[in-house]
Formats: sequence, structure tokens, C-alpha cells
Amino acid sequence: MSRPTVSVIIPTYNRAQMLVRAIRSVLNQTFEDFELIIVDDASTDDTPKVVEGIRDGRVRYIRLEKNSGGPVARNTGIKKARGKYIALLDDDDEWLPHRLELQVEKMEEVDRNVGVIYGGFYYVSQDTGKIIGRRLPKYRGNVYEHLLRENFIGSPTLLIKRECFKRAGLFDPKLKSSQDWDMWLRISEYYEFDYVSEIVARYYVHGRQITFNIRKYIPGRERFIRKHPDIYKNPKVLSLHLSQMGLILILGGNPEKGLKYLAKSVAIAPLNLENYCKLLELALDSRSMEYVKKILKHA
Repeated sequence: MSRPTVSVIIPTYNRAQMLVRAIRSVLNQTFEDFELIIVDDASTDDTPKVVEGIRDGRVRYIRLEKNSGGPVARNTGIKKARGKYIALLDDDDEWLPHRLELQVEKMEEVDRNVGVIYGGFYYVSQDTGKIIGRRLPKYRGNVYEHLLRENFIGSPTLLIKRECFKRAGLFDPKLKSSQDWDMWLRISEYYEFDYVSEIVARYYVHGRQITFNIRKYIPGRERFIRKHPDIYKNPKVLSLHLSQMGLILILGGNPEKGLKYLAKSVAIAPLNLENYCKLLELALDSRSMEYVKKILKHA
């Protein structure tokens, strides 16, 4: 059996109806040389029936015996992948039809030291289907210093050389949140990043994302910071993270703890103008609960 160019990995847990949309967006790609690996994290809903109903030889279904979390499901798919490139899609998100075609073509054109191609995406309300925002790519080349400060990459938009995971490792199951950010940061230590300018995916905002749970998000973000010395040993960079977490806590209904984060942020780097600019940017983006949710996913 010949190896596909791309291995698409969708981890899923109890989102059978949303999963249908995600699968359809992959099977409708204009680029057809891929395998689709669906990793079922021990769902208790109709997920197995949904997958059984798919009549496409490119689809592979893996069911885990016990619920182990998104990082484990993703890692399982990566280990089983046969493609030259890996493309990730969460079960509640969706690709635009040209996503793979644009990025595979771009990957074949760039220098060998480029390990990742990403792109832009829409924020879409799950309830109304309306576009509520967008994020366009802005950094290429050595993006490590940028990723220390912010996660500017949407996970439904990356095309990653499979070899990247051999050098940088797999997703960290110990992180309760910020697993994507951690992964991109580790890859950027070894590889350059590039992008296509187009919007290639839709990221759906709704109430069931695990990252909207501040009780899990904040401890995960703190562990992520401690994991990377270039963050916690640099007062200017650390102040950015503390102020973002402070704002998130305030918007999430915990102003007392949020103000403590903000105070600490200012104390360790009082002259960090970048921090104040980022904080203002986040505050202006947070005029509705939909954008609070956006921040919790990509702050």
C-alpha cells in the first residue's frame, strides 16, 4: 500500500454530531492524497456509528479503551500516521476545501528547514453560525521568540512535517491546557515556520471546549510557563503571561485573583510597554462573552 502525502488526525470524544461536520470538511478537500485517522477517546455516544457509516477507504478508525484526554488521542494518531505530513483537526472545527491543496503546495516550495505551514482562520459562533472574528498569519521564519510571547497559530491550520515530532516530541499529556502552544513552541526550537495568507479553517466557539474552564486553563498555563525557562526567567515575557491570565480571570468572574496576577505582572516589569499594549489589545477584544471564549483558547 502506497503511503499518503498527508495524515489527517481528528481526536474525538462524545461529539458525534460535530464530528460529522469535521469529517465532511476533510473528505471534501480538493487535495485527495491523504488518510484520515479518527481517534475515538472512548466516547459513550454514537461516535462509532457515525464513523461506521463513512464509505471512504481513506478513513481509519482507532478507539481507545479508556478516556485519556486530547493529547493522548492526538499522540496515538501521530504514532499510527503513515503520511509525510501531519494535519490536525479538532472534532468541533472545520476546514475550508482548499486547505490541504494550498499548504501542501506551499510546503513543497519552501526551504528544507521549514517544518510547519499554517494559515488564517475564522472564529464562528456554534449557536448562530456567524463569523465573529478572524485571525490572519503574521510571523514566518524563526518564530520561537514570538511564540514565547503569544500563541498566534490556530491548531486547525497547521501542516507539519512528521519528522518534527521525532525531534520535538509529542503532545504533553501532563498539561491541562496550552498543549498546542507548548507543541508549537518546541517545534520552533528546531524548525522554521511559514504560512499561506488565506483563511483555511473555521474555529467554532461554544460552551463545551475544555479550555473555557478557567479552573483547568490557569493551572495548565502556569505549568506551561514553568516548563519553558525562556518564559519564566525573562521578566518582560513573564509579565505578558501574567497580565493575560489576570485579565482572563477577571473576565471569568474571579477579579480578586485576576488583580493579583495583574499586580505581579506590573511589579516584575513596570516599564514593559509591550505588556500594556497587549493587555489593551486583549481588553478591546473582550467586549462580549464570545471574545472571552476566544481569549481562553488562544491567549
